[in-house]
Amino acid sequence: MESRGGLGVNGICCLLHSLVPGGSTWQWIRLLGRHTADGGRVTIFALDGPLAKPARQAGIEVVPTEWAEPLGRDAIRALAEHEVAVIQWEQGPVDLFPRVLRTCERAALAVHGAPQGVTRRLAPPLPMRLRRALERAVAEPRAVVLVRGQAHRRKVAAAYGVAPEALQILPPSVPLASLPFEPAPRETGEVLAMTRLGPEKMSIVRVAVELVRAGLAAGRTVRLAIAGDGPRRAEAIALCERRLPSDSWRLEGAPGEATGRLKAADIVVAQGTTTLEAAALGRRVVVARSLGAKGASATVLTPDRYDEAARDPFGDPPLSDDAARLWDDLLALDTADLAALRRLVESHNSPDAASLAFGAALRS
Repeated sequence: MESRGGLGVNGICCLLHSLVPGGSTWQWIRLLGRHTADGGRVTIFALDGPLAKPARQAGIEVVPTEWAEPLGRDAIRALAEHEVAVIQWEQGPVDLFPRVLRTCERAALAVHGAPQGVTRRLAPPLPMRLRRALERAVAEPRAVVLVRGQAHRRKVAAAYGVAPEALQILPPSVPLASLPFEPAPRETGEVLAMTRLGPEKMSIVRVAVELVRAGLAAGRTVRLAIAGDGPRRAEAIALCERRLPSDSWRLEGAPGEATGRLKAADIVVAQGTTTLEAAALGRRVVVARSLGAKGASATVLTPDRYDEAARDPFGDPPLSDDAARLWDDLLALDTADLAALRRLVESHNSPDAASLAFGAALRS
């Protein structure tokens, strides 16, 4: 086997559900793009989407794949040309896990979602197929299961009855070179909720709306911008119309350039990798969590809450549904706190940290 870069392999194929913008998909493109820059070969199999272009620009071969149809002979042959296969633990890719184990030397099953989200979001028999793939990956010496952090590992292990030590951590990462640290002023201005408007992300919108409502009630100059598209767009509009004055909010489409949109905001309400990107830029961040179907609560990202609120997207930080309290915590953050958060992102959620973790997982 020819060794390339820090990953110790040459060819890697990655089976993703789709190339629609999302945090985990972006991470794989960036991480595997580093591998191609080191001289390795990468092929992504996925439903076509907007992220096919940046993937190809990173030197990655993209094979548009309709998961509802059997793979053709050429695609099966292409799989066998790679030493390592990464399989997203998602509808479509996970069904090829047994074939990947037969054709590749090493397989990594990438679990990116919350265990409870599987049964809530997917209809039978798919949750059982996902369970069986995870159990097989844990039992197979040539496979490794990747999770997002310590809390995620505990929750996946408890939900599926596997040993926590059988799950390897691949931390979420963000491209620090394109995220200059430029702290936002303490004065309030725009609160940004940049998210896909889907059922799993509506807590971000609910927290942002209540934060702006409380800010206006306290006499602050504050306005809301929601940047995103999705099936819950009408619900987001109705919520804003019901809870906010008409001149205090606007709904934009998904931004063409996410970093620039984050830089234009003063406060960001977020989850997942957007939390890390905003913190790296020096923005004050409110991390949203769901409370049932219609509820939401949040925490302000501070250095002492970093591990549970940002480093691991499935952590359990102290939460509050008191928007006035959230404002107090936001305005208590000074430039030194924001700089400390930037250093934490650099230490734990940089591309280097993710690449080292991925290489170690493949060698385990």
